[in-house]
Amino acid sequence: MEIRRTRPEDLSALHRIFTAAIGELYRRHSFEPPSPPEQGYVAQQSHLLRHDGDRCCVAEVDGRPIGYAAAFAREDSWFLSSLFVLPGLQAAGVGTALLERVWGEGFVRRLTLTDAIQPISNALYARRGLIPTTPVLALFGEPRQDRLSGALEPSPPEPEALAVLDRAAYGFERGVDHAYWRRHAEATLWRRQGAPVAYSYAAPHGRIGPVAGRDGASAGAALEAELVRRRGQRCAVVVPGTSAALLSVALAAGLRLTAPPGLLLLSQPESPPRALALSSYTLL
Repeated sequence: MEIRRTRPEDLSALHRIFTAAIGELYRRHSFEPPSPPEQGYVAQQSHLLRHDGDRCCVAEVDGRPIGYAAAFAREDSWFLSSLFVLPGLQAAGVGTALLERVWGEGFVRRLTLTDAIQPISNALYARRGLIPTTPVLALFGEPRQDRLSGALEPSPPEPEALAVLDRAAYGFERGVDHAYWRRHAEATLWRRQGAPVAYSYAAPHGRIGPVAGRDGASAGAALEAELVRRRGQRCAVVVPGTSAALLSVALAAGLRLTAPPGLLLLSQPESPPRALALSSYTLL
């Protein structure tokens, strides 16, 4: 087995590894697996390659990719975006070798998102200090919310305000990721009495996220505003269990939980997010 840096021409093969690995996992537990289109998958992985290419790697045997990993670093925080190995090869040490390759040193904070139905992978991460901290809940449905309970004013995004809100919700700035999100979704900076308190992204296909606020109530109000905008349309949002204000808003609007839940894994003693809906499992 050889582990090397990921190249752009690998991405179609990596999409096949992802769909094979996640499909086997979900079907084993009698769930319908996610099936992201290759175009969207390639867009996210290409973004990681552009900005964190030294943290993206492929394991191959005789020139054939059998697994891959990708991570990104923002300031002193490190996030494991992906680690997948072909079914049938997942007990051969491939995942451990890939994780070692992308791990890096010198980060104060580490985190990742996984499926709760992956006990072997979750144990691998826990041995490296990434401890399951909170469930990650996917909600889906047609919002029936037709009025706002809070007073937020929409405005165009401003980089300085986004950076302040990133630090409050994520704990680190996400400037390069905002550039990516804005190519794929509509961005709104939400103000209360003129002061920026939250931002949100909403994609044309109904996915809402990320949503981030200076506190849980502000982020919840921003999510509520997005759901009111899309009343009667199919929407999806992914929320950590500790972001209680956003969960309450989504459930009150009529969205329902889909299975299975995910897990947010954090290095200790980091605190889990309380004012955040996620962009995706790949980009947090």
